Amino acid sequence: MAAGSMTQEAAGNGGRDVWRVAASGDPVELTLPTMLGDFRWYGNTRFTGPQLARQFFLAPAGEHRAIPDKILPGGRQMRKAMRGYDAVVFEASDRSDSALVLAGPYHEATTWFGGPAPTAAGIERLLRSFRFTDSANGATLVPASDMLVQQPDVSLIGRSAHSVLVVRRAAEMLPTLPEWAGLTLPGGELWRADRVLDRVTAGLVAGGPHQWRYVLAGPTLGMDLVLLEPESGRAPLPVPETQVVDALSVLTGRWAG
Repeated sequence: MAAGSMTQEAAGNGGRDVWRVAASGDPVELTLPTMLGDFRWYGNTRFTGPQLARQFFLAPAGEHRAIPDKILPGGRQMRKAMRGYDAVVFEASDRSDSALVLAGPYHEATTWFGGPAPTAAGIERLLRSFRFTDSANGATLVPASDMLVQQPDVSLIGRSAHSVLVVRRAAEMLPTLPEWAGLTLPGGELWRADRVLDRVTAGLVAGGPHQWRYVLAGPTLGMDLVLLEPESGRAPLPVPETQVVDALSVLTGRWAG
């Protein structure tokens, strides 16, 4: 689990209880099948407003080190100490790309500019547009004023050695759900959906549970689960699809807010 994440075993049902905070500040309670292993938690959120359209990617603290080491080597860096976090600007040496990282003790949020970094005044205006608050159970990144800036998309993303799980608010998940009825489970309706795969990868996962996405829609949230193994060079989970569906029967959650 990500550092400090609150988890406990859900007695008797093969599940593990997880409590996280989404980027919107909403508490998210999940029960996840233990067969999926331990998760590291990421996120994604988008903001819109007058002269503003910006997306941030949230990750465990320290992952931004890949920017100067691998993505923009030899570029310039500027760091500004904020209350509870550092704001770090990275810019390529040829100014072809740049990024702003809000680096807290537990998590970080990164946005890319796709060109030269804004001026110091532009960065200052951007920082005044949001409030970033970090904690062991998740980082919150919200508009400083929701009268001017909207936050229409928020997702919580869990990654384990065996899977990727995307959790979204029910209202945001609804437009992507199949039109036909799913399998009724305690946590909601479950669908099996196609994955978009190239021919080689499709051949590696054909005939087993890894060829599908598993989509669960509950009253307050939706979850989209992909099992990773053959296409990632790992040994597949040694279970038939019927056993996977049985394990997913413990998959439940609640998005408060």
